[in-house]
Amino acid sequence: MKTKHIIYIFLFTGLIFSCKTGKTVINPDDKLVGNWSLLAESTPQGDVPITMNITKNESGIFTGSFKSMMGEFAMSNLVLKNGVMSCDFSVQGMVFQFKGVFTNDEFKGNTLGPGQSYVTNGKRKTE
Repeated sequence: MKTKHIIYIFLFTGLIFSCKTGKTVINPDDKLVGNWSLLAESTPQGDVPITMNITKNESGIFTGSFKSMMGEFAMSNLVLKNGVMSCDFSVQGMVFQFKGVFTNDEFKGNTLGPGQSYVTNGKRKTE
């Protein structure tokens, strides 16, 4: 009889531990990691194609960079939450702000510089 009780205790304990909420929570912004093809419109250099690369490091922090005909520029102060992104980057000593919203595989945003603002939209790059 004691053996039955011990078996039931083990089964009950196993059931409790298997129902534990040990699932890893997936950040919906993780799907935004990758390369994006953007276009900054009506800049002094004309319409400028930009490749935006978003990564996530081992600590779970988003990082990124921009690459254009002007060179490659690291994002600083990058915030990516609920599909809304903002960051800063420097070009030739001037600090620019970059802000926008992701909707599925599209991005709509603005690049803001000293006294300037450029519509910057694009799509996820398909390689």
